[in-house]
Amino acid sequence: MKDILVLRDIDEIKAVSHPYRLEIMEAFDNEPLSAKQLSEILGEPHAKVNYHIKTLLAAGILELVEERVKSGIIEKYYLPKAKMVVIDKSILNKSMENNDSEVTQTLNQASISLFEKVSGDFFRAAENTEIHSKHIIMHNEYYLAEDEAKELMETFSAKLKEIMASREKAEDKKLRPYNIVFMAIPDLRREKKISKE
Repeated sequence: MKDILVLRDIDEIKAVSHPYRLEIMEAFDNEPLSAKQLSEILGEPHAKVNYHIKTLLAAGILELVEERVKSGIIEKYYLPKAKMVVIDKSILNKSMENNDSEVTQTLNQASISLFEKVSGDFFRAAENTEIHSKHIIMHNEYYLAEDEAKELMETFSAKLKEIMASREKAEDKKLRPYNIVFMAIPDLRREKKISKE
């Protein structure tokens, strides 16, 4: 399994533009899993899991790594091609340059799927009283140029990579898995209000 798979094709991006497929990808932990095992982990019907596996397989994001015969039935085992999937920035640049609405719509759907997945994680943590004020920092009404917002994102990503590079594995019992989200979202309501004044 590679560390990173860079998605450069619109069909690949469409395949990961679904929050449930992101859940499937996260269910793996370096060990191959069957559709049956994934359905048990995710608490979802086997048919639903199988449908999404086929989509991820067709896009080349999952791969079939083994087939085992159990009680006369062939059970297929899958692994993601990489630990992390990222979208090639050149696709975003091309869609903006060429005004390609299909690419833009697909990228927007991928972003929405990621947000929905993060929202689900947030609500699960909140239901289990695992959300604390130290975990959430909200800054609003900052006026930035687009390149300043981009610089903030790159600085945040660089710091996170620096921290993660300093450790091999999460063997320390004090470490917990976190989903960390840093977003710079234009406040369109406020922007429209200002433009009217």
